[in-house]
Amino acid sequence: MADIKEAKKLLDEINAAVASYDAILKEQARDILIKQAFGVDAKTPKLTESPKGVAAERGTAGQTAFHQLVEKWTPETQAEWALLGAYFFQVVAGNDSVSALQVNKELKQHGQTLANITVSLEENINQNPALVRQIGKSGKAKQARKKYVLTTAGIKFVEDKLK
Repeated sequence: MADIKEAKKLLDEINAAVASYDAILKEQARDILIKQAFGVDAKTPKLTESPKGVAAERGTAGQTAFHQLVEKWTPETQAEWALLGAYFFQVVAGNDSVSALQVNKELKQHGQTLANITVSLEENINQNPALVRQIGKSGKAKQARKKYVLTTAGIKFVEDKLK
């Protein structure tokens, strides 16, 4: 029982130490500290390559990978920017779903600000065929945090533009 308490205390200290870090750096620092403390690798999902070979590496390369997408295709509309951001998180980074906040934050880091990210994602939902689908939301208000996934048509649309 003492070992569990010590492990919990150590994990709490690790979390407190990396709490203010950037998300990517937080994961890396946490993984290093866990490996040093317990002698095992943390099970952090690694960024993968997209089907079209756009490499996504660890660390600051996550930004480089998004930048590589923009170099291959510079979207013309806000809806296309939102679609590209969602593609980056779902296909390149390997997330099961994406949030509007997550996409908007990445776009802002690359100098692309959208008037309203949820409206841009809704435009992709209203396409025929739909390029994005809303899979859930947390909260009851209209402003609740929503989760989205790209449809097969959405992924194909982006990959055709990236060729």
